[in-house]
Parts: sequence; structure tokens; C-alpha cells
Amino acid sequence: MKTKHNTVKLLLLYLIICISGCSSDTVEQNEETPEETTENTAKKIVLSVTDYKHEFVGGGVSIGLFLGHHYSMNQTSQDEAIRLLAQDCNMKYFQDYIEIYPSDDPEYFDRRANYVKAAKVYRPELEFSLVGNKFPVDLMHEITVNGEKFQALNTDDPEIYNRLANWWFELFKGFYERGVSVEILNVVNEPDLDRPFRKQHYGLNGDTKEAVSRVFKYAVPKFKEMLDDPEINTLNMKVPLIMGPSTISPNGCLTYMEYFKNNHPDVWNNIDIIATHQYENGANVQLFKNIVNQAEGKMFYQSETHALKGDGLNLDAVFASRDLKAALSLSNLFSTAVNNGVSSWFYFENNYPNVEVHPGGLLSIPWQAEKPIPYKHYYVFKALTSAQPANSNIIGYSMDNPSKSELIAFIKKDQNIVYAHYSNYSTKAQDISITVKGANNNILKISEYNLTSTSEINNGALVDTKTYQTPEDNITLTTEPLSINTIKITFNTP
Repeated sequence: MKTKHNTVKLLLLYLIICISGCSSDTVEQNEETPEETTENTAKKIVLSVTDYKHEFVGGGVSIGLFLGHHYSMNQTSQDEAIRLLAQDCNMKYFQDYIEIYPSDDPEYFDRRANYVKAAKVYRPELEFSLVGNKFPVDLMHEITVNGEKFQALNTDDPEIYNRLANWWFELFKGFYERGVSVEILNVVNEPDLDRPFRKQHYGLNGDTKEAVSRVFKYAVPKFKEMLDDPEINTLNMKVPLIMGPSTISPNGCLTYMEYFKNNHPDVWNNIDIIATHQYENGANVQLFKNIVNQAEGKMFYQSETHALKGDGLNLDAVFASRDLKAALSLSNLFSTAVNNGVSSWFYFENNYPNVEVHPGGLLSIPWQAEKPIPYKHYYVFKALTSAQPANSNIIGYSMDNPSKSELIAFIKKDQNIVYAHYSNYSTKAQDISITVKGANNNILKISEYNLTSTSEINNGALVDTKTYQTPEDNITLTTEPLSINTIKITFNTP
């Protein structure tokens, strides 16, 4: 929670930005620009509301690290935290990372299952994803590489993949017995992370691509076989969707896809959801397009990332608070991924214990906090994932002079409200002119709009709204410096 002194500093900071601008911008740091506080010419944006792209099914968030901090609050505050995530956001997935058996710590599983069930009170359609790579100790052994000791999956054990499948089965069973079904098995996690401990983690003496392939090739079919056997699966648990390779980078995702296709086509055929993270190369549009081109129609998710990692904004030189930089970073990562093929976008963590901004989590929940406090980037996550109805389609658009800005737009098929998310990465205010076109490029009349904004001084605030007695062909709006804006536009159908 910020002090009054910090609030005053932020207000002064915002006034400085608005009045005088800044000598450096996020995209072109050395560009000489006029001293006006607003760009001279409005950017022209045309939204094509019948140019339907893929469907965005909703957001996701991991719940793995600091769930104890959530439960350290009183019941009322716990409920408030759940509502911020599950009621106020179109949250499609919760995801967890577990490395023990249910019998090792039943209360641990109770807490995690109860958290998911509390969310489902507000969002019954919420689904649960388990990441299956944090292997329990009985599946690991110690190895020495160049004099350094590591824990690795014991691939010397001829039964290791059967034992791995059994652990997954016990995880699923542990949650199912507590009233929570698991819809996705996210098989591995960041196998392309270029660190010695990760290279050794999957066994086979550090031959990571082959080792990961064998996890998919042998453990996953055995796990499905157990679920398909009614004598073993007495609870009638459903076979989950299989997700992977959940690489740290979309570049790594392409590398693993290629390896699977060339060396283990059965592995490739049995993956339901292609997944990547965005911690590295997260703003590389072409990599996302390449994944879609090679995905052969499979679903494509971004299954874990957080702000201030992998974006393309070069925010270090920008005169703004870390809170705002995280919000801008999130908008860049989300728009890059979802504009270019991603159908669900997961944030790294539900909450973090830090009072001041930490990009790893959406909510600030220190130990025994009085209540959860959303970080500024939470409001951007909420807007981007949830301003539009769940299962809306991304639509096509055109925008002149797109530098220092970003746009992503959604519509629910055959409805007459479009949601355009416009991020102004410039240190100057920007005017934007929006036209809405339908089938056959016909201009659709705009009858109403409202504009909400997150900036240095706003957190998802309504800053402008208008209803036209005589509908207009286009609208012109002013966006604040360094802001993320959602424009909800109602148009008249022809």
C-alpha cells in the first residue's frame, strides 16, 4: 500500500510527463520530437468487425507459490481476492505446480483444492491445469556433471515412465477426491531454459530434447491407459488435454515442435495444446506466426509469463513508475501473443507477498494482509482478458503510423459492440480516430462509446463516455501519455 507521500510523488510525476513530455520514448529512444503535449495528427484506426480471427477463450493464472499468504488473511479478504480473479476477470484456467504425493501432505492438497472450489463459486466454468514436471524425490536421483551435483529424473530406472505416470494419476486422484477435476496436464515446463540444472532435470545425461520427448512418448500414454482402465480409475476421472512444451521462449517452442515432428511423430500427434511462455523473445511477432503456421490446427496457448520480461518496449530509459512500466509491458506481451494466434493467455502468479509492485503476481498479499491490493498491471490484465465477453473473436484492423502504440480488438460474433484496446507507449498524449467497418467494407454508424484507462494516475478508470443522438461515422479520442485504453464502441447494424 502506498503512502500519501508516494501518491503525491506519482501525481507530480504525471504532471511532469503531461506538461513537458520526455526526451526519450519507449520505441525510438533518440528520436527528436516537437515539444507539443499531444501528437499533431490523430492516428487513423479502422476496425473490421466481420473480419473474425481466432477465438480468445479467456485468461489464466498460476496459483503455485504464495497460496499460504492468501490463507493468512481473514475469510472476508480471502473472498475478496478470489472475486478479483474469478468474478471480475474472464478467468478460464487456474494452473498449479506440485512435486509431492497427496499422501505426503493431505492438508496441502486440501488448501489448494479449496482455493479452486472457491473460485468456481464465482466462475463455474473455470478449468484446472496441472504442471507435471516438478518430480517428487522418489523419481529423482543425484548425478554429477563436471564436478557439480544435480537432481535429475532417474532415467536409469527401466520403470521410471510408469512410475511418473502413476504420480500424475495420484495427483489427479488427490484433487478429484476433493471435488476438483483436472482438465489439462501441462507435461513439462521450460525445457529450453539454458541453465545446467534444467538441462539435467529430465535425465538422459542432459540430452534434453530426447529426454522430454520420452516423457511424452512413454509416461503420457501410460497415464492415459490408467485412466482408461475402470479397475484402476474407480473415480471415473476424465482424460485431460495434453499441453506442451511450455518453453521459456516461442523460439524454443518452434525448436521442440520441429524435434517432435522429425523424431517422434507420435508425440506430436498426441499433443492437444501447443504452449509457450514469453520470458524471452516475447515480443517477436514472427515467432508466434511461425508457431501457428506449423501447429497444424492445434490449439495454441501462452501458459505462463509475467510483465517486464521479454517485451519489446525498452522501458529502462522511460521516466515512469515501475507500476506503470509493468502495466505497459503486460499490454505489449498480451497483444503480441493474442493478436498472432494465442487463444488463452496465462499470467505467472495470482499473488505476491511484496507490497510495492512485483511483476510476478497480479495481487499484492503480504503475510496476514488486511486485504488484497491489485497491482496496477492487474487492471490491464483484467481489461485485456475481460472487458469483452468470454469467447470473443479477435478481429482485423488497420492503423496508420503504428509506432509507439499497440492495438488489439475483439467482438462477440454477430453482436454490435466492439472492444478496442489501444496502448499509447509514447510520453505524449495521442489522438486516435476510429472508424468501424462491416461486411463489404461498409462504414457502420457509431451510436455510443466509453473509454477506460490505466495510466500513471488511473487504474481502469472511466475517463470518457458519449452517446450520440445522431450516430457518427467515426470518433476521435485523446489517450493519455503512457496509457492502456479500452474503448467500448456500440455501432448500429446495417
